[in-house]
Amino acid sequence: MMKSAKALLALFSAALVTTGCAAQQAAPEFNHETQPPEINEFMAQPAVLVFSKTRSWRHNEGIAGADRFFAEFTTDNEMGLFTTVNSAVFNADQLARFDLVVFNNMTGDALSPEQQRAFQTWLENGGALLALHGSGDASHTDWDWYDDQVIGPEFVGHPAGPQFQDARVVNLASEHPIMQGIPAEWFHNDEWYSFDSADVGDAVPLLGLDESTYSPENLLYGDREDLRMGGGPEGHPIAWARCLGEGRAVYSAIGHKHTSYDAPIYRRVLTNAIKWLRMRDAAKRGCQPTN
Repeated sequence: MMKSAKALLALFSAALVTTGCAAQQAAPEFNHETQPPEINEFMAQPAVLVFSKTRSWRHNEGIAGADRFFAEFTTDNEMGLFTTVNSAVFNADQLARFDLVVFNNMTGDALSPEQQRAFQTWLENGGALLALHGSGDASHTDWDWYDDQVIGPEFVGHPAGPQFQDARVVNLASEHPIMQGIPAEWFHNDEWYSFDSADVGDAVPLLGLDESTYSPENLLYGDREDLRMGGGPEGHPIAWARCLGEGRAVYSAIGHKHTSYDAPIYRRVLTNAIKWLRMRDAAKRGCQPTN
């Protein structure tokens, strides 16, 4: 792209909110929901809550793909399923009905402070969270606990020009329950996130990217072109698992495209993650990097 065109694109994107995609949409001003949704009293148990509210960029394609995956998973495993964008579902009574919460590309200031506290209490007291793609972008800084303790590293950008690329994904924790049956490496096509650090704290890095197999550059917008994190696949983690109190959380940066949720290997990763998240073993297997 010519420098003049690149400069124009940079000026255009500067007027937008940059979080998880090249041109982000500014979050609208509105109050959080206060009236909880009605949940069928006959919903099968155990049940999964899939939450896809967005107040920044909305990954429509990824949200649709993940919704379909969880519809299929819960049907196959005779579990209940409830999907919503109503943040008022995050109250003690309704959260108690769910075994697992999925943040399906949730972005922006999606929960009120009271709803954030209800979710934190639920998770730390034995809940389970699976956060996908945009749920770990840079639009969550208003929620310190989630941004720092659940996600950890801060999103800094993704490639643009091209945005979607094949890359070599590497299994970083072959002994972890989530990585059982997952090959040592494979190629996958997605929008690849970079973060400000490879340090995921006390989490277990699960998957990493081989930066030599794709172009970690943003050539279209903003002021950061070089998105390399360096250090080999272990220096560029894209999925990790951690325990918080009595609860568990997994974050995966894969999932911008609906096709990710059709890929057999990634479906196996998600299935294993759900099983691990729902474990209630006293030994907390898989909670520490040394396990």
